[in-house]
Parts: sequence; structure tokens; C-alpha cells
Amino acid sequence: MSAPFSSNRSITQGNHRRRLALLGLAALVLLTVALGAWQFSRALGKRALAAAYAQALAQPPLVWRGGQAPDEFHRVRLAGQWLPADELRLDQRIANGRVGVEIVTPFRLNDGAVVLVNRGWLPADAAVPAPAGSDVELARWPRFFELAATPPVGNLFQNIDPARYAAWRGGAEPVAYARALGAQPPFVRESGPPGLPPERHLAYAATWWGMSLIGVLLWVRFYRSSGVRA
Repeated sequence: MSAPFSSNRSITQGNHRRRLALLGLAALVLLTVALGAWQFSRALGKRALAAAYAQALAQPPLVWRGGQAPDEFHRVRLAGQWLPADELRLDQRIANGRVGVEIVTPFRLNDGAVVLVNRGWLPADAAVPAPAGSDVELARWPRFFELAATPPVGNLFQNIDPARYAAWRGGAEPVAYARALGAQPPFVRESGPPGLPPERHLAYAATWWGMSLIGVLLWVRFYRSSGVRA
């Protein structure tokens, strides 16, 4: 009597393991579907961002002396004075495959408000030219993620936001962040909307969904060959 009982028990355990394997594979398929949807939503967001950027470029430039900040990405000429003594550097920035720093110089508007202007990338050991001109493009504050606190060392920052700058320099928080316009060697300057292009996110989405399809085919094949019984 023990042999049939042992055989049934082995079948039950085998079915249990196969069900767990099928559930695990199904979970992986759902994960890749979700990741593909996330990348697709990011692509749509980047397309909307590119449209907003193009619309801002179509607006005539204006002089900003103070008060409410113009719309995001709008090109303006700042009225006031540069504050090179309060300049900072963003460390570990890459341009043309090289690691260097981005130079961020404050600009005080006529009403006393401060705008942080990213003047561009330089090699870490390069001399920083004095600011020239005040034509800028209003930008979003840089987004960043930190695993631990990264306080500045002197004027060398890992990342920047209004509160971090105000805590370092004192006084009110900057009212805006901008990118300098125009060629001013030796700076390397970015142009266009920030972040990866929408096509890159679409490629990522296609990759994840391709993995989803492979996972579904593997699940069906494994289910048919597993002999799982209810």
C-alpha cells in the first residue's frame, strides 16, 4: 500500500513545483509588460516636453528684470549683474565622452532675485572665463537621485536644487534655473529639450515587450509539456 501512496505524493509535489515555476514565469512576463508600459509613457511625456520646448522657442525673447519667471524654456535676456564670487561647479559631468564639471554662476536680477545659470561644461582643470552676455534659456531644475547625502566640498557640488544652494550660500532660494546661450569657448553647451529623446524610450519599450512575448511563448510551451494537473 505504501508504494502507490508514495507515487501519488511524488506526483503532487512535482505538480506543485511546476505550478510555482509557471507562476514565477508569469510574474516575469507581467513585470516586463509593466516596464514596457512605463517606458512608453515616458516616451509620450518626452514628446510633450519636446512640443513645449518648440512652442517656447517660437515665442519672442524678452528682457527679464525680475518678478514672475517667464514660461519654462523661454529665451530671455537677464537684466542685473553676475555674481561670480558665488559660482559653483557640478562635478562628474560628461560631455563628448569626457568627464568634467558644469559651471553654474548666479545672476542677480534688478529686483534682487537670483537665477542660477548653467554656463556649460569644462574640463575639471580648465580656467573659467568671466561671464559674458546674459542671454539664457529657462530650464527645469536638474533631477537627481542620491543613495546618501552629498554635501558640497567648497564650491564643488554633486547635484543642485534651490534649497541646497540657499543652505550653502545663505539668503533666499534662487527663483529659477537657466542655461546660457551662445557660443563662448571653451564651454560645451547643451541644446534642445532635456533628457533622452522619445525614440530611445520607444526602443526600450519595444525591448521589454519583446521579452514579454518571448516569456508568453515559453510559458505556453512549458505549460503544455509540464503535465500539470489540477
